[in-house]
Amino acid sequence: MKTKTTLFSREITYGKKDVAELENASIKVQLIYDKTLFMLHSHLPDSLWDAWIGVPYSIISSLYKGNNDSGTIFQKWIQSPTGWKCIGCERHCLESTEPLEEENAVNHERQYKFHNGIRQSMVLQAVIWSMYENTVLFKPFLGDEPFFDDDDLHTISSYFVPTYLNEFHLIERSKPCKEYKDQNIRVFQEWISAPDLVLKWNGGLTEGRWMTGVYMDHSRFAGLGPYLKDSKGQRTYMQAYVQ
Repeated sequence: MKTKTTLFSREITYGKKDVAELENASIKVQLIYDKTLFMLHSHLPDSLWDAWIGVPYSIISSLYKGNNDSGTIFQKWIQSPTGWKCIGCERHCLESTEPLEEENAVNHERQYKFHNGIRQSMVLQAVIWSMYENTVLFKPFLGDEPFFDDDDLHTISSYFVPTYLNEFHLIERSKPCKEYKDQNIRVFQEWISAPDLVLKWNGGLTEGRWMTGVYMDHSRFAGLGPYLKDSKGQRTYMQAYVQ
């Protein structure tokens, strides 16, 4: 039976070693996300981009555009029994829903569509993991410049989680998995065990899994955003302290 940690305030402590690892790993992971997203945008037909990614590339924050000022990036990490794992990345973007001439009108209240980036994140996870497995399998035949170099492969094997567009591979390996569904897109990711938390505060009690958010700003580490995720998927954000 897993041990549950009980907290009496919305504060959670991280060791300096863990923070240093997350700071270094989050940047490497983000570079792989951006690199893969750029490749997909360069090669996918518009119809597939809209179906799979669902966010206009023009408003996505990315190093590979030479402009990463737009949107907020929030990576989701778990301290699993085998180390830190990144299960996804949310890019929060606002897309204007009005014609350009109306946007430029004086005293005009603009209308926007919010993108949470969850579908984009899960498709990216599946694409990256598939390319990782194929690169490892066919590396002797790929020449001197495969899409993922040795450093990328090490980062993926260390911090990414097996993710697929169907559950066959995970069932075949007797791995527990979680299904993510958004419109017509279904993605299956290996279930990663996270520490259980009980939060007692303000006279209430909340139980869930301890997740660690990592904020990225201009593709640099910008701090931790720990949260408790309950059985309904609701988040209770907490304050990170380093010791």
